[in-house]
Amino acid sequence: MSTIYVLLVLFIVIIAMIFFISVVKLHPVISILLAAIALGIGLKIPWGELEGVINSGFASTIEDIAIVIVLGSLLGKILEETGAAYKLTNSTVNMVGEKRVIWAIGISSLILGIPIFADTVVILLIPVVSILAQKTGRSMMSYGGALYIGALVTSSLVPPTPGPIAAAALLGTQLSEAILWGTIVAVPSVLVAVAYCNILKEKVLPKKEYLSANNYSEEKLPKLTSSLAPIFLPLILIVGNNVINTLNPETTFANFFSFIGSPLAALLSGCILSLILTGKKWKSKEVLNDWVESSLSTAAMPIVVTGMGGALAEFIKESGVAENIGEIVGNANFPGILIPIIIAALIHVITGSNTLGVMTAAALVEPMLGGFGISSLAAFLGCGTGALMFKHTNSSGFWVTVTLSNMNVKQGIKSVSVGSTIAGGVGAVITIVLHYTGVI
Repeated sequence: MSTIYVLLVLFIVIIAMIFFISVVKLHPVISILLAAIALGIGLKIPWGELEGVINSGFASTIEDIAIVIVLGSLLGKILEETGAAYKLTNSTVNMVGEKRVIWAIGISSLILGIPIFADTVVILLIPVVSILAQKTGRSMMSYGGALYIGALVTSSLVPPTPGPIAAAALLGTQLSEAILWGTIVAVPSVLVAVAYCNILKEKVLPKKEYLSANNYSEEKLPKLTSSLAPIFLPLILIVGNNVINTLNPETTFANFFSFIGSPLAALLSGCILSLILTGKKWKSKEVLNDWVESSLSTAAMPIVVTGMGGALAEFIKESGVAENIGEIVGNANFPGILIPIIIAALIHVITGSNTLGVMTAAALVEPMLGGFGISSLAAFLGCGTGALMFKHTNSSGFWVTVTLSNMNVKQGIKSVSVGSTIAGGVGAVITIVLHYTGVI
């Protein structure tokens, strides 16, 4: 079976998958499943082996991430329900002052995007951002864009949001490295995008209903340290595990940290610690059962989509031509680092989902990493930054931000679409520089 034939089959299958998701509006899970079956048939895998390959790819992909995604979703749910997200934003605004409010919005959103989906961050904080816009006389075109883009960047680059967790698992990237370097790339990407939002002067007033819609009184909000602790504890444990096992391997302390600093134990610790935010409600059915059940519903889709992505990648591995494809890219002198960026960007622009862009690009790129001459970490960052490019009208996040910020479509494109592309572009450039300097 020639490499050119495999590439042609893969190209047709990807286009068909994107068509079913974006045009037919078929759910991504079913679309990717059909794409995996079609790819297996196209690559002449025996009919009797198709189901086994799909199950194998699915199971091996989700075995390390399913529980982690559930725990990450639960942590985000607790932060939403307890008002911790509000507290973080209010405290950041108080620290930087009214003249630099947009930076407070961007920084708060960046932090909250680590455990919470970007769309949810906007829904949570739009009342307080609207009040800030009224107080400072600034446009919601500026503030709304900064609010969304901050969370969008970290939800694409920094675990434990489902997209980057799945991408790290698919690519075999250590979670501690993904967190560290994802943050390093995310921060300047957000800062440059917020600087762009800061120059948007076209007047857009906040919606009147949000000026009196704040459901949280300052007295009832948790303390800032309590709000931040559940977010940073898992990150500290995961990174600490990597550092301790590098400096003092095979010691009793390192052995203990191998568990407590594992993604599962670290996120479970964060969830347990977050119960301090619930006060006397922590023993209630609402907290211990209803919030968990809601988190399971939130986590189900990214878990299954990630597993299906693994099934798709399994057929590429089974065909045995992954190395040949890498060689073609190398012989054509096409920079391998651009492949994950381009694939993630195309999937995101066409489907509107940065999570789908990150995960699917990671699944497609992983079997060919050796031939591209790039590390799994570089591919991870490439997928995360590529999936930020040009958020537009086929995205739920675009509509949530534009609608709640009282923008029209043209204003939304200037704010959200251009801002997200700037963030993705900056992140991509940083990733490329880190790759060519041998840092990653």
